[in-house]
Order: sequence, then structure tokens, then C-alpha cells
Amino acid sequence: MLFLWALAFVLVLQERDLLAAADPVNVLPGSLGTGSWCNEHDTIHERLDIIEEKVIKTVEHLESEVKSLLNIINETTSNIPIAPGTPLIDIFDDVK
Repeated sequence: MLFLWALAFVLVLQERDLLAAADPVNVLPGSLGTGSWCNEHDTIHERLDIIEEKVIKTVEHLESEVKSLLNIINETTSNIPIAPGTPLIDIFDDVK
């Protein structure tokens, strides 16, 4: 039982050290450590802004491509000559 208490105590101490190392709030304001993580934060936000712009442009490009493809399909299907007496087939109809 004493072994379990010692093991739990060691785990609690290790957890406190890990949390303290990962917490940037522990750095005192005005110290040398503040500028580095702040600069990294700004750099990450700049990169995210660039990625967001690229995603928006890609989505807009894909939307225009889909619209043009749908227009081409619509024009092609409306210009196909249909022989008299040929049954019309709806490709979107549920076939079971």
C-alpha cells in the first residue's frame, strides 16, 4: 500500500512539472520569454491567414468549375437529337 501512495505522489509531481512547462502564462510579463512566444503566436496567425485566403480562392475556383461543367452537361443533353418513339430514361430516377 505504501508503494501505491509513493507512486501516486511521484505521478502528481510529474504532472505539475509538465503543466508548468506547457503553460506560457507562468512567464512573467516583461521578461525575455514573453517576446518569443508572442512572436510565434503572431507568425502562426499570419500563416493561418495565408492558408485561409488560399482555401477561399480554391473553393471559389472549384465552384466556377462545377458551374461551367453543369452548363456544358445541360447544353449537351438539350442538343441530343431523340428519335421518335425512343423511351426517355431519367438517370436520376431510383432504379431498384
